Amino acid sequence: MLFKNEEAALKLDVVGYALPADGGDPGSDERNLLVLRATWTEEDGKLLKDSNSCLLTYELKELTAGLKVLNAGIRESYESFFMLPYFLLAADAEGDGFRVSVSFFLPNTMDGDDTAEVDCKMTPAEMAALVAELDGLCARFPDRN
Repeated sequence: MLFKNEEAALKLDVVGYALPADGGDPGSDERNLLVLRATWTEEDGKLLKDSNSCLLTYELKELTAGLKVLNAGIRESYESFFMLPYFLLAADAEGDGFRVSVSFFLPNTMDGDDTAEVDCKMTPAEMAALVAELDGLCARFPDRN
């Protein structure tokens, strides 16, 4: 997932489950926790990379569904409501495209309290590509029972 404007870019990759296949209590949410890796680049060339276990598999599905509905014009906005507030995404229909705001907490930086934030515009084609990418991630990281 790539979000960018003239001043910054935030690339988020789902790199895997936080726990091995047999880790955690069976039936618990911890078995479905995903690790997101962020690469945040600012206009001045500052580059930060960090990872955070902050998205559950069913939240990934909800994010995908919410953006599909937004892209189809059924709803005018989408706002994430994830259990862990370290990754946030909000999007609104705006003119012939979308205004998207993304925030990702970077827990392992020198200060320990950095947050990557990007507000950007996306065309319908860019939103469709994001939804397709998210669909692929949902297939790659199904719920574990």
